[in-house]
Amino acid sequence: MAASELYAALDLGSNSFHLLLARRCGDAFETVERIKEKVQLLAGFRDGHLDAAAMQRGEACLARFAQRLADVPRRRLRLVGTHALRVAANRNQFVQAAERVLGVPLEIVSGDAEARLIYLGVAHHVQAESGRGRVVLDIGGGSTEVAWGDPGAAPGQPSRVASYECGCVSLTDRFFATGDQAVAFRQARDHALAALAGVEAMPADGQLLGTSGTIESIQTVLAANGWGADYVTREGLAEVAEAIVSGRWLVEAGLPGLPPDRVDIFPAGVALLDAAFERLGANALQFVDASLQYGLLYQQIGPPAPDRDQRDHTVARLKQRYGVDAAQAARVRATSLALFDACPGWWTIEPDHWRRLLGWAAELHEAGTVVAPRHYHRHGAYLVQNADLPAFSRTDQSLLALLVRGHRRSFPGLSFRAYDGEVRRQLERLLVLLRLAVILHRSHRDADAPEVLVAAQDDGLEISLPPGWLDAHPLSARELEVEVAQLAGVGIALRFR
Repeated sequence: MAASELYAALDLGSNSFHLLLARRCGDAFETVERIKEKVQLLAGFRDGHLDAAAMQRGEACLARFAQRLADVPRRRLRLVGTHALRVAANRNQFVQAAERVLGVPLEIVSGDAEARLIYLGVAHHVQAESGRGRVVLDIGGGSTEVAWGDPGAAPGQPSRVASYECGCVSLTDRFFATGDQAVAFRQARDHALAALAGVEAMPADGQLLGTSGTIESIQTVLAANGWGADYVTREGLAEVAEAIVSGRWLVEAGLPGLPPDRVDIFPAGVALLDAAFERLGANALQFVDASLQYGLLYQQIGPPAPDRDQRDHTVARLKQRYGVDAAQAARVRATSLALFDACPGWWTIEPDHWRRLLGWAAELHEAGTVVAPRHYHRHGAYLVQNADLPAFSRTDQSLLALLVRGHRRSFPGLSFRAYDGEVRRQLERLLVLLRLAVILHRSHRDADAPEVLVAAQDDGLEISLPPGWLDAHPLSARELEVEVAQLAGVGIALRFR
């Protein structure tokens, strides 16, 4: 990759330093590398001054990052400091050292500017839902940022922002240095409630999105303990808080799902997030793996296009990267969506969402051939599950991988058991349509595509094909015979006439 293609953003946070290296792809960026180091620049903060040891850790971290940044044009490197450098009386000492190491100016942004950058980064990663407002929450080491977006607002532009001087590192230093874990947790939560007193409650139908390592670690712990795989919920937070307060979990000994480098600040993070939930009146939060660094990069190319679904761009990028046969993807997509539209009675919840998911799965169903033709559906599922997919939620990314995995061979009935009744039924029906579209286009030729009539029934599908088509396409005919048995095993009838 030519050095001139690279962009970089470096966020000097109060707890961790984050480096994002990316290359531009049209009106978006493709991540090349992400490096994170726990520095805890705010640790040991006393009388308005950064601790000398903390500054030494920070400078050493930047020296390591400088090796990776050697070929990045300086005009495309953004270096930003946040809360710790905002409040430190001796910040100039560290600023001069950082600029000497990296050769670019260090910008110290205000709390409001930080919240706007975070919101901009998240806006590129999670498609706005029509008619719904959104709130973006970021819990840092020394401060907490909140940004509100109204329905119909310009992409990437929050309607209001706020920054509160309360973070997981500062709470840890103040309350958890010594003493009883339960007492410390309650005191930290009470302090956080007071610090967030000015937080405006979110609208009843609003969407709460969270970013930062603190929220990610809480989400991971909830998932590892069966308290919420896809969202941080009020009930899940209550379970974690109770385990900490009751002493059922001794945090310093480690928790299921908790990375070792988050152990010391985890209780304070839970207390702060629980307080934020109460102030916002929130019931659930979706974690988004994007933050200030993405906002810094997107600031250079402008906000996302208002009429474009960023997920379409993500899928198009993946197709190009994995060398997907675009013509075949288009055939399978068109037939899948035609079958979907012919079965309106099948879709009981969020039909637009399921239709989009089916279309993306059709476009990516052959992505795994870049690894090997044998078991390519499995390879494709792995690629989709583990790729960087901007604008896709973790849940949708997993669903997309499941559809790619199940589009051929055995029907993955066991995998669907992880989903609740009606959602599982919708997913099974999506996969039926995708599998049929793939079989009907086994020739990979436009001339062989049949006209299909479909009648949806409660227990399955009745399909009409042109006279003689099955005789003329014996491979598809054989696979349709096998498909009847496959689907019968999951309670879906497939009939032909």
